[in-house]
Amino acid sequence: MKDFLPLEKQPLPNHKERNFFKACRLSAKEHGYKGFMASVRFLYRRYMDYFWQMLAFRAIPYSKIRVKVHKWRGVKIGKNVMIGPQVVIDDVYPNFVIIEDGVSLAANDYILTHSKPLEYHRFLTESYVAPVVIKKNAWIAINVTILPGVTIGEGSIVAAGSVVTKDVPPFCMVGGTPAKVIKEFEMKDGVPVGFK
Repeated sequence: MKDFLPLEKQPLPNHKERNFFKACRLSAKEHGYKGFMASVRFLYRRYMDYFWQMLAFRAIPYSKIRVKVHKWRGVKIGKNVMIGPQVVIDDVYPNFVIIEDGVSLAANDYILTHSKPLEYHRFLTESYVAPVVIKKNAWIAINVTILPGVTIGEGSIVAAGSVVTKDVPPFCMVGGTPAKVIKEFEMKDGVPVGFK
């Protein structure tokens, strides 16, 4: 899948209900599609992305196949990555997710790369897309939500049920809503051996 937008934080227009054809034209433009049949190409990509996301979410019982399906969606995934069942990787901008080598995502995790509030709330919160990067050997426990623009540091653990709103430093455990550092790891030869 071709990446049309650069992988950096970018503003998005706020959400406003429109008729289908106008919404499709605006969404195609928002995603960087240009030229002849831009709306058709965008719709095809959205349909295929939805299809692969639902397949990986519900129907595939093996992590290696789920990883392959998410790669087809445009997620950048390294080697030896485990993706558990019912993991949602952003439905609209999956190509804004980078998962490095050795990462483990447990079941029911949500990785979001965009926030698009209603036009009504435009003065209260920004509308944007931003990459999510999960550095190598990070472990994201069950039922975690990672918000747009977050980087999870190398080797870190995100405790079950956490909501990650800010970057996580390397080699530590975070937890809570919003997630905060609980403990840092004691390291020996690049491997965690205990808590400080």
